[in-house]
Parts: sequence; C-alpha cells; structure tokens
Amino acid sequence: MNEIKIYLAHRTSTRFIEQQVNLIRKYFKHNDDSILKIYGFVDCPINPDNMRQLWLKMGVEPIEIPQIIDNINRCNACVSVSFGLAFNYVYKNYILSDKHISIIMENDVFPFKEINIDNYVKDYEICGDIRFNASFLPIRITHFWLGFIIFNNKIMTDREKFSGLCTEIIPRNSNNKYWTDCGGTSYYWINAKPRNIRQMVTNGNEDYDGFTSLQCTPHNITYDIQNLPGVFRENYNPYYRVLVYDNCLIHLERMGKEDQNAKFDWWVNCYNKII
Repeated sequence: MNEIKIYLAHRTSTRFIEQQVNLIRKYFKHNDDSILKIYGFVDCPINPDNMRQLWLKMGVEPIEIPQIIDNINRCNACVSVSFGLAFNYVYKNYILSDKHISIIMENDVFPFKEINIDNYVKDYEICGDIRFNASFLPIRITHFWLGFIIFNNKIMTDREKFSGLCTEIIPRNSNNKYWTDCGGTSYYWINAKPRNIRQMVTNGNEDYDGFTSLQCTPHNITYDIQNLPGVFRENYNPYYRVLVYDNCLIHLERMGKEDQNAKFDWWVNCYNKII
C-alpha cells in the first residue's frame, strides 16, 4: 500500500489536536491503494508528556522534536527560526525516507471539504503557497509557506536539497543577503531548475501567482464575507482574518500562537458544523 504520511506541527498548545485529527480523517481522501498515517510533533518544552499522551489517545504516532537543533536553543529563538528548525528536523529524519506522499501542517490549518490527496498532487512535485517579500523587488525570493505543504515523493527531484530554514538568502545574480521568513531556504530548491509546482491560492485572490505578482497577497478575509464559505459566516468578525485555501482548507491565522477567546468560540461552533 502507498502511505500518505501527515505531520502535524504543534508546539505549546494541545487545544487543536483532536479537532485537526478528526477533520483530517473525515475530509482527506485517497485512492484505494493508499492509506493515511498521521504523526504529531511532541514539541512542548514545558510538559511534553501531556502532548505525547494526547497523540497516542488519538491513534497518532508521536515524534519527539529536540529543543536544540543545529546548536540553536529553539526556546531562545524567534518563532520563525524555531519552526524552520523543527520543520527541517522532520524533513531530514522522516520525510526524506517517505516513498509516496508527505504532508506537513501547522496546528491551526483544517480541511473542511473532501480532497483526494493522491489526485490533488498527481503530476506535481509539491503543492503549496508560494510567497515572497515584495519590498525586495525586483529581487524575487520565492519560497514556500510552511503552514501546509504536500510533497509528492515519487516524482519530486533533488529532494535532499529542499530546506525550510529561516535564514539569510543570497539570490541569483546578487551578492546581497536578504532575511526571509521560515521556509526561505526553499528558494534554492525552487530556483535551481524548472519545477512542477501546484500553487495553492486563497479565496478572494485566486489570480495570485507567486512568480509574477507584484504583491505577496495571501488573502485574509475581513469584511469581504462573500469569500468565506457559508458554513463559517455565522458570527464571523472581520478581525478574525482567516484564510481559505483552494476552498477546502481554512487557516485560522495566528490562533496557533495567540489566545483569542471570541475567535476560538466562533471556531468551535464552526467545527461542530463541519465535523
């Protein structure tokens, strides 16, 4: 059987674990010759055992993420550097060994419509959101957002060269260094040669192309509620600023990092509808 392996990146909070796993099992579909396997980051520096036990309760295989990676103490690093290191650790030690399809997801990204993973990534090396810092133009440092990426390991080339670190980038035809977000070092893989990438775009900005657009505009939904699927509209507040990708994934935007009680209550109501 082909294994579709899903890696869930949770750090200090466990409150989205059950919701995310339940929605993945409901909405992530696959071909008859594939199976889903879910892995969860144990990445809580304070009380990792609670997170580990919850993953096991949910039938998810825990992955222990070191707090010191590449001689950097992630507890003392900014969020982007810390997540980039954790991503790279999982990529090198797990995803590179995967034979079929690998998915990595942030803790506040959820599917809400059925998506056949085998078909979605078919004929593509990677599916994901391409971003860049428009203030650097005409230097375009394209890189993947690490919040949701699908790797098609059967056809992806130069897999060992992919990286998600947050560091300075020296782009082609330039001697200058540019600081980027986590995922920035994927620039080198993207630009090494022509790649077959499926760009995931947000509702309300469907014409966005990370390789040609003059602005990097993943679209946060505020007052333009027409871009929000109907199931999420009840009691929606513009400052929630959620993103919807390809009309099948919702990103709660900063909910994985910040306590926003009213927004969480709204989300729980939405979850009860879609589950």
